[in-house]
Order: sequence, then C-alpha cells, then structure tokens
Amino acid sequence: MRRHAPAASALLCALALAALPAAAQDIGLQLEEIRTLVREKRYPLALESLRLVSRQIQDLRLEAIAPAFPEPPPGWTAAPALSLHDEGDIWSGRLLAQRTYAPAAGSMRLDLLIDLNSPHAPAAALALSPLVLAADPATRAQQIAGQQARVRFVPDTGEGEVRLLLGGGILITARGRGIESAEALVRLVERVDFAFLRAAAGI
Repeated sequence: MRRHAPAASALLCALALAALPAAAQDIGLQLEEIRTLVREKRYPLALESLRLVSRQIQDLRLEAIAPAFPEPPPGWTAAPALSLHDEGDIWSGRLLAQRTYAPAAGSMRLDLLIDLNSPHAPAAALALSPLVLAADPATRAQQIAGQQARVRFVPDTGEGEVRLLLGGGILITARGRGIESAEALVRLVERVDFAFLRAAAGI
C-alpha cells in the first residue's frame, strides 16, 4: 500500500489552494455586482446571483479536496470526483463528494464518499459502539490506518459498506455492489490521503 508522506500531502494541499485565486477574483467581481443589485433593491436577482456564487465556491472546495481520493488500482477505472450537494448544502459548511471506481470487466462498483462537516458524524460515532455492532451480525469493527471503522458485508446480496470517522466531522464512506467480500472497500479506504484531508478540512 502506497501512501503520501506528510510533506508530500502538505505540498499537494498547497498546490490545490494555489489554484484558487483567479476563480476567487471572478467571484469577487460577481459579489460586487450583487451589492449593486441590492442597492438597487433588485432582491430576487441578487438572491439568484448569490446562489450561483455559492455553487461556484462549493465547486472550488471540491477541486481542492479531489487529490485526497485515491487513483484507481491497476485494471480499474474511476470517474472524476463529483459533488452530491443538494440545494440546502450550498449554503452550509458541508462538502459531500463522491468518486466511483469499477474494474475494466465485471459488474463490481465501488463508491467512495468524503463528507466534510458531516451532519451524520454523531450517528457514525454511535454506530461504532459495541451494543450497536452486536445487534447486526453482518457488521464488525476494524482498524483502518489507525482509525476505527465500521465494516458491513452481506454475502447474499454482494453489498457492503465501510464507514470511518476521521475526526473533525470528516466522514469517509465506501459502498460496494457485486463484491465478494468487504476487503475491496477496506483497501480503497486505506488509500484515501487522510493527511491531505486533515489539512484541507477547513476548505
């Protein structure tokens, strides 16, 4: 398993942040236009323009954390990271991103989600309690890269899930369909750049 050294992760994060100023400058111009609309009391248009700016900012955040997603293993393909925001999320500090992985042949599919400032973090922590784990025979606790994770696999359906709470409200979830065990999900989560995510958590 290959992981970035802390110095390399910090460099990647710095490079991601360095790409922001030009776009941020464009957003600054748009905000000036919104201020003009407000002064002119054109409130509906100002709100719609502000909504568009919020979406742009969330897109910039997605670009900034995208390097934390692992590259596909040999023989696999991966879609670009995409945002799963709903309309309410664009106004919040939450960032929910997903990347999908699949082998070149076969029906297996793995979805990896990174959820910053996740509202589901408290529930994820509770799900790691011994009582909750004992209530579901398909679920177990497992250490992944030094973090406690919840691993679930249902052989009858070939579906599984790994959930890891990194801290600071960062929830990492891997879901799989058409899999023979949860190991493919565990390996995928292991390859997430945790150091990069911690550095980028405030983005």
